[in-house]
Amino acid sequence: MTKSDFNNIDPHYEITKHERITAFLVIALILLLKILYAFRYRFNSDEPQHVHVVWGWVHGLLPYRDMFDNHTPLFHLLCVPFYTMVGDTPSVLFAMRLAMIPLYVIVLWCTYLIGREIFSQRVGLWAALFTGLYPFNFLCSVEFRPDSLWAAIWILAMALIIQGRLKTGKSFWIGFLLGAAIGVSLKTCLLIATLGASAVLTVVFFAEHDWIRHYLRRCSLCAFAMLAGLSIVPVALILFLYSKGALGPFFYQVVDNNLYAFAGFGLRDNFYVRGVIFLFSIACLLCIAQIINKCTPDNGIRCRRIFLLFTAGIYVASLYAFLSVIEWEHYLPLYPLFIILVTPIVLKVLAQGIAHQPGKDLMHYVPRWTFLSVVIFLEMCAIFVVADGAPWHDDTHHQIQLLKDVLQLTEPSDPVADLKGETIFRPRSSYYVLEWITREQIKRGLLTDDIPERLIASHTCVAALDNSRFPKRTRAFLQQNFIRIGCLRVVGQLLSFPENTTPSISFDIKIPARYVIISKGGTTAGLLDDKPYDGARFLTAGHHEVNPSSRDRQFVLLWVRAEERGFSPFLQEKIS
Repeated sequence: MTKSDFNNIDPHYEITKHERITAFLVIALILLLKILYAFRYRFNSDEPQHVHVVWGWVHGLLPYRDMFDNHTPLFHLLCVPFYTMVGDTPSVLFAMRLAMIPLYVIVLWCTYLIGREIFSQRVGLWAALFTGLYPFNFLCSVEFRPDSLWAAIWILAMALIIQGRLKTGKSFWIGFLLGAAIGVSLKTCLLIATLGASAVLTVVFFAEHDWIRHYLRRCSLCAFAMLAGLSIVPVALILFLYSKGALGPFFYQVVDNNLYAFAGFGLRDNFYVRGVIFLFSIACLLCIAQIINKCTPDNGIRCRRIFLLFTAGIYVASLYAFLSVIEWEHYLPLYPLFIILVTPIVLKVLAQGIAHQPGKDLMHYVPRWTFLSVVIFLEMCAIFVVADGAPWHDDTHHQIQLLKDVLQLTEPSDPVADLKGETIFRPRSSYYVLEWITREQIKRGLLTDDIPERLIASHTCVAALDNSRFPKRTRAFLQQNFIRIGCLRVVGQLLSFPENTTPSISFDIKIPARYVIISKGGTTAGLLDDKPYDGARFLTAGHHEVNPSSRDRQFVLLWVRAEERGFSPFLQEKIS
């Protein structure tokens, strides 16, 4: 094998023409898959929750004051124009997903810039492509969630830190980006702490070098500029919320609620085990940093590589040490950094494997860049496996049909009982979002499950389908007083004759509303509360009794609007 053959794959040489063509095709493939999955990939329960918050902003509701939201507000505010262009239609979910694609492109571009800066152009290119098709990163970034913007801002700040000299002006903009990231997600505080710890470890690692003293003096000035930039977005948001009377609810819902999950469920459980894991992780990072130190002659490049290693390593170690529940969106800032560090190893191993092939065997006739294409192909196949299906399988149907039923069945002012705002276009009848933090607090008796009382007080007539995530008391109330029609439930009951010879059916109403009695066999006749039944009637809360003229039919008490708009429990395969 000649030197020119080896150069085609070695990470320290320039990109070949074939690689550029392959990279262009892969980028086109990534964007195509992104668009396809935006319309086909199943919706995570967080997505309609975030769209519901944007809906609140659009319709004049102020999160924290008028509706519950445990996220910082910048992401939802920035999405208001996109929502306004589409409006209250089920397709808004697809539009919001498509709006995430530019953020994904920013992540890939910054991955390329960082890889090019600390390794080579080839490493930067393939690290970006590997990141783009890494299954968990690809699928998580398809979803509409603040973490996509959070990861884009974070990796952009990292690109500024890694590229070139650290100057005062650049430090200000780095701080501004980190402040914007706080406005998107409170998890940025962990990232900032990680940056600080990484900087300290890097300084300690190079403490014996003379050039580090000059670096420290420059960093001290830059730190003040970074803090100035960091404060702009958070201070502006706090002043805005204070002026609207929402600062107190904001701190409760965003800060206290999330810190409770951090301290209440995380540090208290297996504290010593978590501490040992964290310290062991730091020791491993120091060993890897020592290897990088010996293999990198240039001081500047060496410092950047080790800083990147510490940043990625300390972040993931902190996740496992300090968070009791880790979700895959928490890893979005980590994927590009980790892949940048791994890509040169992959390319080098492949290069050495090719270089040691004896004679002119198959390796001599196959272009070197095709092996990287195989890696890309395998990543794409892995996406199909992790997604439980290829993009031509439509897994969005249920959520879209749910929204269609909501728009057809309810009016804009009708409250709906759901878990996290998955009905999007209607106000929620209960205050808390029923995610795991709230459910855990209810389970431990720290919060009271007063949702049934709220449903009664707000005259809520529509609810989401049965789900084990509803608190036990609320779930029982919904099962007793609501009946399934389509993708929703409405107030109503299945009316069954008792086993004795009594010709009447007794039932209790908890939510006053206009009801109709329908049957599977035809029209209903008889007496309702000793008065001839002649159609829909308003029923007050309390005990009622119906005497149907026929006992051979199945009767259902149903909210009248459901019947008027073409919904019926008899259209279901099984009455819920």
